[in-house]
Amino acid sequence: MDGKVDYSQWSSEKLLERVTYLEEDLRRQNARYELLAQKRRTPSPLPQPKRSRSIRQIDPSKYSTRLIALKFAYLGQRYNGLEYHANNNTRFPTIEEEMWKALDKAKLIFPTPNPALKEGEPNWEGCEYSKSGRTDKGVSAFGQVIGIRVRSNRPLEKEAMEAGAINGKEVFEQDGSDPKSDDETSPSNQAAFDPIKDEIPYPQILNRLLPPEIRVLAWCPSPPPDFSARFSCGERCYKYFFTQPAFTPTVGQEGLLPISRGDDGRQREGWLDIEAMREAAEKFEGSHDFRNFCKVDPSKQIDNFRRVINRSEIVEVHSRDQKRKMGYLDLPQFQQRYPPPPLSSAQDGPNTNSHANESTTPTSQQPPKIYAFKVRGSGFLWHQVRHMVAILFLVGQGLEQPSLITDLLNTAKHLERPTYDMADPSPLVLEECNFPGAGLQWIHLGDYTGHEAGVRKAGAKGNGKYGLSGTVGELWRVWHRHKIDETLAASLLDIAAGDRDVGVGVGDGGNGEQPSGNSVRNTESQKVYQGGDAPRLVGKYIPILQRPRMETVDAINAKYLKRKGLDPPDRNR
Repeated sequence: MDGKVDYSQWSSEKLLERVTYLEEDLRRQNARYELLAQKRRTPSPLPQPKRSRSIRQIDPSKYSTRLIALKFAYLGQRYNGLEYHANNNTRFPTIEEEMWKALDKAKLIFPTPNPALKEGEPNWEGCEYSKSGRTDKGVSAFGQVIGIRVRSNRPLEKEAMEAGAINGKEVFEQDGSDPKSDDETSPSNQAAFDPIKDEIPYPQILNRLLPPEIRVLAWCPSPPPDFSARFSCGERCYKYFFTQPAFTPTVGQEGLLPISRGDDGRQREGWLDIEAMREAAEKFEGSHDFRNFCKVDPSKQIDNFRRVINRSEIVEVHSRDQKRKMGYLDLPQFQQRYPPPPLSSAQDGPNTNSHANESTTPTSQQPPKIYAFKVRGSGFLWHQVRHMVAILFLVGQGLEQPSLITDLLNTAKHLERPTYDMADPSPLVLEECNFPGAGLQWIHLGDYTGHEAGVRKAGAKGNGKYGLSGTVGELWRVWHRHKIDETLAASLLDIAAGDRDVGVGVGDGGNGEQPSGNSVRNTESQKVYQGGDAPRLVGKYIPILQRPRMETVDAINAKYLKRKGLDPPDRNR
């Protein structure tokens, strides 16, 4: 059947009945479609906002506190230094701002309210806060230390608990610690409290709240009562990293410097004379007046610039990862000396001198080496290390003699500092802070795990060093990002300067013209390396002792007092 109905044979009554049915069916269909259309026109209800987690307000009287020391590290290239200054808006945050936000969010500190500070502004009042060193913008630290009074899991005395009216039910999600109820404050429970195993896991808590470039490495549970991270610190160690060569060597006759060290030949621009830098660095050791190696801050009114340097040296940094080889540095055009030493001299047996041959031509398939200026001292002036490094780089480039340091340390002869630029901040690291006599016992990440570290809810998945969100994993991510960047850039550098087309035979040991023994640089502008990614053109180089001099420290301090309308400080008080 085709489905068609033959109405010609229907009676009038049957046709009328059929029409009535179809009209009713049409009304039902229209009503149905109208209802659907109306539902489409009706806007859907707005989604209910998620309930935000309320910030619990805690009563400091319900908790005991303790003075501890924290050792932490940070990569400072993206931060505006360690110290926070009120009303000083900067493009990048400071390390202190990040540390304070983490301590405040975890409710580990109870600062004294200060109406003069804005909401969310770092406030260390009442926290017994102290720091061992102030690093500037772009400077990193691997062993920075602060002292601070923080909240503790130690039970309060029964009288203090009763005065605080503790209900024993409040629990904080940040670290899982809780105030002790009355029955937990009995003498037996007080005696059973272990100040390390039962304490809040401070490093783990803070590392979960800090940026990955800032990591708390250890904490000291029992510093002396009068501990100050600044004044108790007896020695600070800084390292300034640099490469050898410092920048890509300049090929051709113009790349040969007008200096020679005996049989080694003429030095090529881009390479540093490591032995000359070592000779110069040793001259910093001892007690000296370093006013010619720092920046004067007249607001401090400092008149004593004598500091003690315990150790000053240039050391080679041996990388633990696989070294990246740059083959183009082995080509004659890029080697450190001209003429290069015979290949056989680099293939002799092992030398007992650990520094031997470090400044000679690299052997086949040698990567750029990494060196560091390492200096230890009881204290340092403002930008002192960066000024010291700047002079060392001038010595390494052959622009100054090591004796320049002796001259600048002689303040009786050179009371006014010559004008010169300090080194770039990025390669500088505060490596270590030592506290002789303080008896600090450091508890490092991973020393205790699970319940032994006081970890309840927060530390159940790891000890803070390995595992999920552990310090090692977070730092691996940071390292991996920079390592891939380094690998890509090094590969591109090899392609750009590869061994096919590097200007062979232009006065540098190829088939072309040989440089004469008395030839000199004919370039108009001198390249000066200052620790950055590339050298800086300074025009005709002027020796340090022939440059204009700054005002004396006394004159700078007197001008500041006059401008501020202040009286000279009482030095005898």
